[in-house]
Amino acid sequence: MGAPLHNPDDTPDSPLGRRFPTVSGTALSGQSVCFPDDLFGAPSVLLVAYQRTAQDDVSSWLEFLESREPALTVYEVPTIPALAYRPWAGWIDNGMRKGVPRALWPRVVTLYGEGGPVRDFLGGSRFVGASVVLLDADGVVRWFGQGFTPDRGAALLDELHRLKERPPN
Repeated sequence: MGAPLHNPDDTPDSPLGRRFPTVSGTALSGQSVCFPDDLFGAPSVLLVAYQRTAQDDVSSWLEFLESREPALTVYEVPTIPALAYRPWAGWIDNGMRKGVPRALWPRVVTLYGEGGPVRDFLGGSRFVGASVVLLDADGVVRWFGQGFTPDRGAALLDELHRLKERPPN
């Protein structure tokens, strides 16, 4: 069996040990991205935000992970569960582009409408910070937390290092 699953926010409905739902979105760069399929082969982190107020958490996670694991694939995933916003996608994405450096555009993927399955998988959207998901090379959730603290960052990195030490299947 694989490495133990770790999560400071483990609940009976925890996503730990389950494959992330297949959802598609468009990066700010215009590229289509399918989670988790496009991430297979190496561990990756998804920073899922349901509200604009989560940006401080997202920024803290990005800064922390970039400083400690610069080669790690990290996606910022704003989620908008209602399909009613899809007609406004261009306007919303243009607004985000103004606040995100161009180099990061391929790693910011907004889910319009498909945010619902992600929200349900991660346990709801009442939390106002970022939900953080570490996926293994097969798209299975190996660490999950909400909000940023240095201790949560260290816990995610511990699990990431365990994943890197595991022999391939």
